Amino acid sequence: MKAVDTSKFSKNECWGIQINGLNHCQRINCKWQGLSACEGREIIRTGRNALGYKIGSTGLVASDCMMEIKI
Repeated sequence: MKAVDTSKFSKNECWGIQINGLNHCQRINCKWQGLSACEGREIIRTGRNALGYKIGSTGLVASDCMMEIKI
């Protein structure tokens, strides 16, 4: 089973794409793909979630973040 750190997930974007990668939509034949209701469209367009983490072919790449962490 795949272990994921959900603290790096954008809460308002598709978790399926963040967990399983950019090909998730095709693998499950997602009915939301291409519609305005799709919560993964920005991830698909940019390759990153709203927190700045890269989403690769197998899911979130925790070591690749473009956002500054503010303490």
